[in-house]
Amino acid sequence: MSTTHYSPSASAADTERYIRGKGDERGVAVTCDVPGGPGAFARRAQALTQNTKRDVEALHYRQSFSDEEFDPTRPEDVQRVNDLGYQFAKKMHPRSDCLVVTHTDGRGGKAHNHVLVINHNNETGRALSDYRTFHDRKAGNQKGVQTANDELMREHGLSVVKRLEHAPKDWELRREDFAEGGLDREMGDRMSAALADPRATDKAGLEAVIAEQNQQLGDDGDRVPRMRLHTAVSKRGKNVGKETWTLYIEDRRGESGRAERRKRTSALSADFTPEGAQAFFDYHQQQKEQEHERSARQAEAAERAERIAAAAWQSGHDGDLDLDPRRRRGAEREDRPAGRAAEEAGGLREGHGRGAGEAHRPGVDLAAVRRHASADRERREQAERDREHAQRVREESRREAAERRLAEFDRRSAEESRGYGLGD
Repeated sequence: MSTTHYSPSASAADTERYIRGKGDERGVAVTCDVPGGPGAFARRAQALTQNTKRDVEALHYRQSFSDEEFDPTRPEDVQRVNDLGYQFAKKMHPRSDCLVVTHTDGRGGKAHNHVLVINHNNETGRALSDYRTFHDRKAGNQKGVQTANDELMREHGLSVVKRLEHAPKDWELRREDFAEGGLDREMGDRMSAALADPRATDKAGLEAVIAEQNQQLGDDGDRVPRMRLHTAVSKRGKNVGKETWTLYIEDRRGESGRAERRKRTSALSADFTPEGAQAFFDYHQQQKEQEHERSARQAEAAERAERIAAAAWQSGHDGDLDLDPRRRRGAEREDRPAGRAAEEAGGLREGHGRGAGEAHRPGVDLAAVRRHASADRERREQAERDREHAQRVREESRREAAERRLAEFDRRSAEESRGYGLGD
């Protein structure tokens, strides 16, 4: 089950830097038609559109998946999400170069794709006109982005969401609305990064992360503009008594005519309001508690295994003094290794070897185990089919690109031959 959103990008370079992240650390899986590493895609987009009247260099789609179908902690699930993103791009624009970057660092940690498609049809040389609206358009019988995505989900046996009237306006969807290089976009990017930081489990943690950001250096080597979060309570209007947040950022370029540029967080994104930020706080706190519980369980299991292993070792030594072999379990079967004792301590052998006095203890639900194994096997097989399909799509795209380059080379060679008079 997945949802989509579309927004045009006037600067492929800025959007690529954002979705890849500083140092290319945001993408947990990346697929790109343009070779050459980070930045190569944006350079090609600029080269193809700079001599045209196009204001849009790339089409930016976001494809978000439910964690009920794809576990963001499983590498195979993340790779499948990336493969589906690539197929989504080619389903809409098969003759254009695309970049697919998969993230798991958003609200709730769910897997989602950022899909960038260069606004250029490599076959016709024209700008792209299809799939630039969320819903279908009656004019020209054009399909919308969500329709294309739903068709892809059905093809791969995945569920489809009910009709969505409005896509959620989080920062990743809003940032293209603000000018590149402007203070509003910088405030949004930094606030988004601060909320995604695991240390931001409450407002105090968020403010500490923002304060740490203020010590960082920008791309020009200078310290980044100082930013701070201000809290107030509305005293009038429909939001009376409600907490509101405002961001202030140092204005070195005089955009606002003041020493600081200020902006209500709600005007940037619903994510940045106290209510929106709470979802991030809850997620980070939950992850922190789960990690603490995992560590405690692991420590407890290790301690229990050590106690059982020590008891088994002591029992073996005590048994050496017992002349009655019938009272020694070691006389009837080999001593259990410490690893087996640890397994038993962890409850991995429930339901095996129980006597009449333990008959009330629950055993292993073999039917549930079989169902889980079958579902896991089907999941792996479907992921493999998706991977193979995505690979075929990639190979077909590369083959067509090679054919176009060869045709272009032949055309230029013919023109040069005519210029030298060799064609007569």
